[in-house]
Amino acid sequence: MSYEQALATYQDCGLRKLDLDMFVERLPKGALQRAPANQTATIEVTYSDSFPADAQAAFQRAVDIWETHISSPVPIRLNAEWEPLGGNTLGAAGPRLGLIDTNDDGSGDTIIGFPLLDALTGTDQSEGGFDMVARFNSQRSDWHFGEGPAPAGTIDFTSVVLHEITHGLNYVDVFNYNNGTGGYGLDFDSDGQIDGEERSPGPFGRLLVEDPPSSPIRVLTNEDQFPNPSEALGDALTSDRLFFDGEQAIRGAEQGDGPVPPMMYAPLFFQAGSSIAHLDESAYPPESPNALMTPQIGTAETNRLPGAVVCGQMKDMGWPLGTGCQQFFRDVFALDLQSANTADGSRTLSWSVGADANIDEYLVDRMYFDGEFETIREIDASSLEEPSVTLDSLGLGVFSFRLRWVRSDGSQGTSLETVRDTVNVDNVATEVAGRDEQGRGTVSFSWTEPPGTPSSVRYRVERRLGTSGSFRPVTTTNQTSYTAERQTPGRYQYRVRAEDGQGNSIVSASEDVEVDFDGDVYALGPYPNPVRDRATFELTARETQSVTVEVFNSLGQRMYSEDRTVDANVPTRITIDADTWGSGLYVLRVQGESGITETQNMLVVR
Repeated sequence: MSYEQALATYQDCGLRKLDLDMFVERLPKGALQRAPANQTATIEVTYSDSFPADAQAAFQRAVDIWETHISSPVPIRLNAEWEPLGGNTLGAAGPRLGLIDTNDDGSGDTIIGFPLLDALTGTDQSEGGFDMVARFNSQRSDWHFGEGPAPAGTIDFTSVVLHEITHGLNYVDVFNYNNGTGGYGLDFDSDGQIDGEERSPGPFGRLLVEDPPSSPIRVLTNEDQFPNPSEALGDALTSDRLFFDGEQAIRGAEQGDGPVPPMMYAPLFFQAGSSIAHLDESAYPPESPNALMTPQIGTAETNRLPGAVVCGQMKDMGWPLGTGCQQFFRDVFALDLQSANTADGSRTLSWSVGADANIDEYLVDRMYFDGEFETIREIDASSLEEPSVTLDSLGLGVFSFRLRWVRSDGSQGTSLETVRDTVNVDNVATEVAGRDEQGRGTVSFSWTEPPGTPSSVRYRVERRLGTSGSFRPVTTTNQTSYTAERQTPGRYQYRVRAEDGQGNSIVSASEDVEVDFDGDVYALGPYPNPVRDRATFELTARETQSVTVEVFNSLGQRMYSEDRTVDANVPTRITIDADTWGSGLYVLRVQGESGITETQNMLVVR
């Protein structure tokens, strides 16, 4: 293809704010860590002098994402401006555009952005100049520049930048609308007219179709159906029935829950800067994985992934894809793992298969904790009614799975993603049995282990007082139950830690246990009794309160006094130093804030 003409023509594709908190978070895996090894494109940004430093850091996160989703041998140079845009406009961006001859007939026929043209030709068309321009609204005080999700009432700057860079990568339509008449092309020679070669579409526009009710779809750039310009084309641009009819975009749409083909934003009243070069706002709500390229973004909406539809549109326009987008267009994609039967610890691994994939055999690889992958299943592809397999008797552990496949020609592929899950003990339960003469309870703690668990696995029972603080080991056993006797009244939490003897362990959810008691305050002790040097008591209060602990001798003299805050239902241990006291009978008195008193006798022997 020959390069005919290029001008720094700027398209205002503005993203608008929606005043509604969405609380949507869609972040790349390892979102806070950049992975240069996956970088397949280079985007060089020049910031205006007024561009804030924290905004630059947020901008770079968006750059990092696109550098792993597209591939180009030529650096993409971006000019970023920080300036007043007014109104609800958040940002606007577009590529430098050129007119090229794609069929070698000597006439320009396609308007294309420089970044895409550079990627396709391997040549820098702008000779060191900027390939795209992006502007962002300096008048807003609600920008969120942080790495994490945007809080309520704020706009995620990284998501906005990611959206605008997409426009700069040729997500532009070059359509126009004026008083009911629609057309396409650009006034390259600035004579006030769009004529001759200038009335050319772009790669994006060539794939737009109208799907009127009860009629075949019509391609917007087919001049037999839509003369350029014409009212017929104007009606199509405001029909609310425009779709992107690209093979890969359709493939991407089939992986989501939106329309197939993807639906574009073409409201009944044309909106300059929003109509046509955006996905439909209602078809792709904020929770959709393909919501990045709708014309509005809500507060607290954090969307930092292009999604399968946008990746498909980029591929249909000609973009070579990086690994971030390639994942949607491989033979096998959308790997998923779900519990098949909680009782036996089985899992179902499922996936999607491309329509043109010719696969003879699947191989399921499993990793135990952080070890090495090993093949556990070999499956004849023709034997599967659905692309899924149930894996039984996994046993206890943390497992990662990936899928490999062998094509009909003998070549092999491996899934880009892995899926990970934990198979843990099940039916964890506690029960409080009878009481001894001092009101202490017996706690029975039990669980079941999933089939396939090796006999070498041992269980460590752990307990903590109350519902906070540290768990402490109680016992280790190779059984699936434990009985704890003489439990002081109060609240406890039990859990079980499974250990495989190789340094790996997993912990069950905790189970609450409450050994009830009568009255406001419970006192247990002293022990030992008789006492020689120190006496230990355990106190439990029904409500958090200050408790007064006193000890009197047989003459009624107070030998010890302490005020202690005791948390509700948490057994609290008190130790009293009695090594200077004489032999005899003493009385411990415990009084809570309600005034109710508990007493215990204590014998000191010398």
